[in-house]
Amino acid sequence: MHSEYAIEARGLTRYFGRRAVVQHLDLRIPHGSVTGLIGLNGAGKTTTLRMLLGFLEPTRGSCTVLGKDSMNLGAEDRARIGYTVEGHFLYGWMTVRDCERFQRDTFPQWNTALFAETVQRFAIDASQKIRTLSRGQRAGVSLALSLATQPELLVLDDPALGLDPVSRRALNETLIDFCDCGQRTILLSSHLLEDVERVADRLAIMVHGRLLVDATLEEFRS
Repeated sequence: MHSEYAIEARGLTRYFGRRAVVQHLDLRIPHGSVTGLIGLNGAGKTTTLRMLLGFLEPTRGSCTVLGKDSMNLGAEDRARIGYTVEGHFLYGWMTVRDCERFQRDTFPQWNTALFAETVQRFAIDASQKIRTLSRGQRAGVSLALSLATQPELLVLDDPALGLDPVSRRALNETLIDFCDCGQRTILLSSHLLEDVERVADRLAIMVHGRLLVDATLEEFRS
């Protein structure tokens, strides 16, 4: 049976040595929603995202993404997921256009027009080398590389970290346009509630590795 949830986590727990970084996390993210995962640095957000996507095995608990067990996601499953890591790591010697060529052959649903539209929104020239770009522009390229794959699920790890107000606005506008059809699911982590509030319809708040709030934005405001 097709689940109404894009992500379902049950009792996710992760220890590093004797330290519990994520504890007994239960989370359900509906298809077509935009969920903000909020927490201070060190709250366990990145560890949670890595477990959800199958890059880190939980000490206990389990998770399904798009109906598949996170630890058994194949290449076809991952082609349906866009993921941007914190820090926007790209090869500095490449041009923006090189980055597109490097990635597009891996994804059958690649959208060249969407890539171009996104980098233009961040005022980026595709002939520029990555090492010459500002932090905000590198974030724009990373986002464009993820969006152009036309993912069903987009996961962003603190995408606004270190960005100036202009770049943050471009990021928010891009995400709003991307999810406007209501058929795509976005999960973005951040410690900036004001940014997430502009694009999200659900909030999940983590404190010291525990999920303390999982509610719609309207429920949280009330």
